[in-house]
Amino acid sequence: MPTADDRHERQIAQIQNELKQLQASARIVMNAEELMALEHEIHEITNRLAAALLEQKVQASLDSDGMIEAEKVMIEKHPKRLKSEGKKISRRTHIVRM
Repeated sequence: MPTADDRHERQIAQIQNELKQLQASARIVMNAEELMALEHEIHEITNRLAAALLEQKVQASLDSDGMIEAEKVMIEKHPKRLKSEGKKISRRTHIVRM
């Protein structure tokens, strides 16, 4: 089963490949509508790249030793017993708007 790191790396590489293809394309902009369409396409791809990078960094932070230790401290200080449901992998893509 692929890890979250593997999934993030594949997703980021795929988006970077899309950007390289767009950059290497011989696409010529002839009017305002084509310019707006190109701009929209570039923004859509770069927004997905930003979201994927952010997701990767947030997941790494959540999996870090410091966060795991902080979680243990919080659980120990909680007045009632907590039940662990384990780790869950989200399959939803999160888009960060800038």
